Amino acid sequence: MTFATRARLSMMMFLQYFVWGIWLPMLAQHLGPNDLKLSNYAIGWIFTVYGFGSILGPFVLGQLADRYFATERVMAAAHFVGGLLLILSAYLTTAWPIFITLLIYCNLYMPTMALSNSLAFRNLGEENQHLFPRIRFWGTVGWIAAGLFFAGYLEYDKLSFYQSLFDLVGAHGAFESFLSTWRASVVPLLKSIFAIPFVGEPSYRDCLRVSGLFSILYALYCLILPHTPPLPARETDPIDKRSAVLESLELMEYRSFAVLVIVSGLVGIMLAFYFACENYFLEAIGVNPAQTGAYMTIGQISEAVIMLLVPVAVSRFGIKTTMLIGAGAWAMRFGFSALGYPFWLMISTIALHGFAFGFFFVVAQMYVDRAASKDIKASAQSLLIFVVYGMGTVLGSVLTGPIRSYFTETVEGKAVENWHGIWMGPFLLTLFCMLVFGLLFKEEQFGKPGAGSGLEPEALPAHH
Repeated sequence: MTFATRARLSMMMFLQYFVWGIWLPMLAQHLGPNDLKLSNYAIGWIFTVYGFGSILGPFVLGQLADRYFATERVMAAAHFVGGLLLILSAYLTTAWPIFITLLIYCNLYMPTMALSNSLAFRNLGEENQHLFPRIRFWGTVGWIAAGLFFAGYLEYDKLSFYQSLFDLVGAHGAFESFLSTWRASVVPLLKSIFAIPFVGEPSYRDCLRVSGLFSILYALYCLILPHTPPLPARETDPIDKRSAVLESLELMEYRSFAVLVIVSGLVGIMLAFYFACENYFLEAIGVNPAQTGAYMTIGQISEAVIMLLVPVAVSRFGIKTTMLIGAGAWAMRFGFSALGYPFWLMISTIALHGFAFGFFFVVAQMYVDRAASKDIKASAQSLLIFVVYGMGTVLGSVLTGPIRSYFTETVEGKAVENWHGIWMGPFLLTLFCMLVFGLLFKEEQFGKPGAGSGLEPEALPAHH
């Protein structure tokens, strides 16, 4: 494993999540009362797009990458067309056109999450699988960079969020000096760019336009990724003899694999709640709407640190305990949020997202890679994406609208949401998931890297 290959894979992960990290955290602000003023129900349905995009798209693109085309070329095509769709969606103003356009986009983007994982695992090889969290770490950095970048983009002339960071460490004077230099040198250049009619002043819709531009740039980068051609099911078979999708579904015959995938899907419901509701929750407790996306990067900063600890945790505690720790972090996250105060605690709990995502979802991705044979790795990763970001996200996003409306009361002529009631649902569901996973998942069915399929022969025979 050369440094150059690791660097290319790391940049791939950075751009993969930088693109998503611009539009997803801020989409609610664009759709909601601060911009398009769509209804809660319409917003809830629009947030299902990345769930529906994880149902069919991953299997189609996974099959293409496993059987017909090099993975990096499939990714390049998906991100190029997807970038154009994101830019188009920024100019739409009504619910259903936005829903349809973003649905088509997500059928192209969501599969590339699985493809980027499989491409990384393929090029790392079985003996270097422990390096995957370090590669995936740069995806988290990309998400953080996206939030910080877009916060600065929206408030380019005053950089309010950055001021809060400087003030936090008692460096207000340093910020004022920096801001003075910034306004003298950079702001005039930006104003000249924003004065171009097609560009215009920054607005919430730019979460889609800017993300679309970076998606197109990412598509070009994909063309220089390590060449990752499809593999035949058997050395003597034609490359399209078997369906990689159906072969990956055969893994569900084994209890521990099935339990992990199903519980991951249920946890995906909570992930949908987080992305669809956190913006509004932060605004309700006093955060500036333009800064909600930046505040949410606290979770990704925590995730970046936790990602580096994943190999240590798996080695010391095992798969089962590590994932239970991750699920427990979700439960604490929602349980504390249900309290609603104090402000510092509400902001601090965002950091639990790092434990929840790194110890749960990343470890699940490692498990799936070891369970799948080399010729179906993209489709096996697509199965996990389908369950987590497909079925789980669709259910979670569809429920978000009516649940928020149910827990909304009118106080002195103003609609006020009962966030205690809203957060208790995912809190209780997470506890249920922990119970099911703890009782039914068997640690001994997880094997060691480099041993065929990765699962013990008596638990799950390797595919050949």
